[in-house]
Amino acid sequence: MALEFVAVQLGQAVISQVVEKLGDLLANEAKSLSSVRDDVEYLKSELKFMNGFLKDADRRQKQEERVRIWIAEVRDVACEIEDAIEIYVSEVDSSVQFVIKVFRRRKLRKLRARINSIKNKLQNLRERSLAYQIQLNNAEEGTSSLRNLRKSYPEEEEDVVSMMDVAMNLKARLLKEEDELRIVSIVGMGGLGKTTLAKKVYNDVGVKRHFDMYAWVCISQQYVVKEVLIEILLQVGFERKNLGGDKSKKEFLTEKTNERELLKRFEEQDLIGLIQDELKEKQYLLVLDDIWNIEAWCSIKKAFPKGRGGSKVLFTTRNTELATSVDPFSSSIEPPLLTEEEGWELLQRKAFSAQVFGDNGFRSEFEELGKEMVKKCRGLPLAVVVLGGLLSTKTALEEWKKVHKDVSFQLNKLKLPQQYAVEEILDLSYQELPFFLKPCFLYLSCFPEDSEISKKKLVRLWIAEGFIPRLTTGEIMEEVAEDYFGELINRSMVQVARRDHTGGAVKTCRLHDLMRDFCISKSRNENFIETSIVTAGSSLVQCSSTTHSRRVVFHFDAGLGSHAPWMEKVHTNLRSLVCFGINIFPNLSLKNRNLKLLRVLELFFDGYPMVKVPKEIGNLIHLRYLKFSGAGISKFPNSVGNLRYLHTLDIRGCYSNSIIRVSGNAISKLVHLRHLLLPGLVRGPLRIEKLSNLETLKTVVAENMIRYNALAKLTNLRDLEVHFKSVKEVSLVLQSLGSQLARLRSLKLILSDEEFPCLDILFDCAALYKLHLCGRLPLQHSSFLPKSLVKLELRWSLLNQDIVVVLEKMENLRILQYAYDGCDYHSGLSRGAIMSKMVFSAHGFPKLEILRLEFLDLEEWEVGEDAMANLKTLDIIGIPKLKMIPDGLKYVTTLQELKISRMSRKFEGRLRVMDGVEGEDFHKVQHIPSISFSNNIF
Repeated sequence: MALEFVAVQLGQAVISQVVEKLGDLLANEAKSLSSVRDDVEYLKSELKFMNGFLKDADRRQKQEERVRIWIAEVRDVACEIEDAIEIYVSEVDSSVQFVIKVFRRRKLRKLRARINSIKNKLQNLRERSLAYQIQLNNAEEGTSSLRNLRKSYPEEEEDVVSMMDVAMNLKARLLKEEDELRIVSIVGMGGLGKTTLAKKVYNDVGVKRHFDMYAWVCISQQYVVKEVLIEILLQVGFERKNLGGDKSKKEFLTEKTNERELLKRFEEQDLIGLIQDELKEKQYLLVLDDIWNIEAWCSIKKAFPKGRGGSKVLFTTRNTELATSVDPFSSSIEPPLLTEEEGWELLQRKAFSAQVFGDNGFRSEFEELGKEMVKKCRGLPLAVVVLGGLLSTKTALEEWKKVHKDVSFQLNKLKLPQQYAVEEILDLSYQELPFFLKPCFLYLSCFPEDSEISKKKLVRLWIAEGFIPRLTTGEIMEEVAEDYFGELINRSMVQVARRDHTGGAVKTCRLHDLMRDFCISKSRNENFIETSIVTAGSSLVQCSSTTHSRRVVFHFDAGLGSHAPWMEKVHTNLRSLVCFGINIFPNLSLKNRNLKLLRVLELFFDGYPMVKVPKEIGNLIHLRYLKFSGAGISKFPNSVGNLRYLHTLDIRGCYSNSIIRVSGNAISKLVHLRHLLLPGLVRGPLRIEKLSNLETLKTVVAENMIRYNALAKLTNLRDLEVHFKSVKEVSLVLQSLGSQLARLRSLKLILSDEEFPCLDILFDCAALYKLHLCGRLPLQHSSFLPKSLVKLELRWSLLNQDIVVVLEKMENLRILQYAYDGCDYHSGLSRGAIMSKMVFSAHGFPKLEILRLEFLDLEEWEVGEDAMANLKTLDIIGIPKLKMIPDGLKYVTTLQELKISRMSRKFEGRLRVMDGVEGEDFHKVQHIPSISFSNNIF
């Protein structure tokens, strides 16, 4: 029954997507399909009819195998219809004009023959559905289910209810003073809570205070040594003079966002040396999460010096032998299984929402059922969490009884009574997903293990794949996709990794490794995505499937992107191709291999090669999503203009010191483009005035916005980044924005050599949440900032106290980043124009949570009573004249993290406890759980 149910739900999803795509094709390719319009409408109608039969199949409890085969055949026919129509459109589109009539007649005959064949198959399927007694059900489940999706994300909380004893033991081990570097290991089965325990202790106030430096790195099964070393360096910090000469402050600011790119150019041995230099005189704590084997440990352990006495490396693993062999003098720690009482407490947190059950709580019948289900989880936290996510969607007692019955049914299939039920619980939770969420969940299997998955990117990929329907309610597709994303989180299928600048919405997510294993397995069984790994020393591709999936993902070991055999996995009906770690542009022979049905093409290059994009890419006319990163691209072919259905063109990740030439006329043909993301330097005029659907436009030069009055025509812009050469350009662009100001949510303006003109027009941007200004602000105009701002970043500009007064009254401001290079183009200003004292008034910055100050000429900073009452993170970087931390900081009790970097040793000494002696300012910061120092050199 379970397999039948899953097949039904995926069948519904596929058919719904194909029906919508056929509608789009009839609308957008009216001329090409005019001769077969009635046939396509018939196929579309027949598929809708078949979908009605599918909705009854989940209630069938007999003849599972033949019904399941019938469902698979329905799905295959739906895909065949889509292929036939899209291949015809592609071939007609590519035909030469003088032979087009003859060519089209021949292709039309071929299409009609195929349609007739499909009609016969559909008729056969109809007849068999009657023989199998599958009933027609026309209920609009998809629409109603979509309306019922929850609109909020759950509050972040640790999925741990009682680890007090084991946490205290772990903390004591980490704080123990020892002469040698010690390795501490947390060992246990998947889903036991190893990472949760490690995080709990890692974030402990006493632990953070004890160590000078700390870092947290995920290793995973497909780890890359170089990436692990780079991640450690990014967290502990490093001196740029060790990377080939000191940088000026402005260069430092420019490169800061590209530190990872910079470090990738170094050899492993060089990175090891940098880590050793940073740690050798420090007492440090490094966490290596999810390490699988002794080879992984041996490949990175040489980077860890003895350090000061008491330094520790903590790792989590399922491998008991690994823990013993790494440090035979140290016993491992194993988190205990939950007791039934602890399991019930955890289930309550996940399953019962106050919005649904109200202040009166729940009836005793719910508790009885819940406790029985918890008992079946056998104390495994992950199983309880996922079960809680499933139950959180059930509000009626009858629904709970059904889940209880299903849980019992699943667990009765276990061969041994001592087996844990986590996989069965995951499977049940997946079965309970609405049909439209199933492909969205399975799509997560294409991302690398332990990776943070961007919500923005995921939303764009789901739309490109056709998983997101168009609604008649006026909701845009991105908003619908975000609701889907939120529901997967609410159901505990996906974990929150990071939240965005609002503090509420999720920015990135990740899959628990057991959930990812389940996701990959389910994708393989359903032939949804084929994941292949090309490993060193292997002449063959290790594939998760032997059949041809419509979506293929390749993960390469370093340097294996040119490995030839993997290309054989690319086939005619492919819809998605994603490559991680490739080092050449794949020789796909885009024309000969007939990949014209691709909707998604994403290539992550390794080693930053210079690559040439072939002109045949223009043959992929059904492409919706195109992304290249990690390479230098000198030119985009004019044929890219053929990609008329393209929604996302993202080449922002191509390294910034390469100048890319893009044909402006080609870009102007991409009329369905919604997201255009370019790297720093794009040469040539861009014709963007016809791109009326554009919502995201990043790193565009102002002259392309001004030309043909483009901005006035881009009426859907929400996220905009513009580079200016002159004040005049700024004025023209802002004036052109006009009514678009009300839609903008994120805006970045960069003016290198002049002062911004009056920016008062920005005050009317009522929906603007993020504003980033790089350039000199007009000090006489300080009231231009809209009240809606949540995040503000100012660079290369002076501030005066008048602007500070404006900033501290902004009621929604949560993040403020201010960086100023006082040595460059401000050198001609009088000393009085440079703010040497900054005052944060009493009760100022009421919602500020993150404050970052970089390269200022400040000599004194004063913080008034109850200022920054919600501050959580404070970064102070490169302010050499600042003598001491402000006294008022000791009253900011919410502060959790203080980072001091590139400051004087004297400034650092005032905050430290050295040899048991407290620094002069230590009393101001002693309440802060985490204080870190790096690169304090002058």
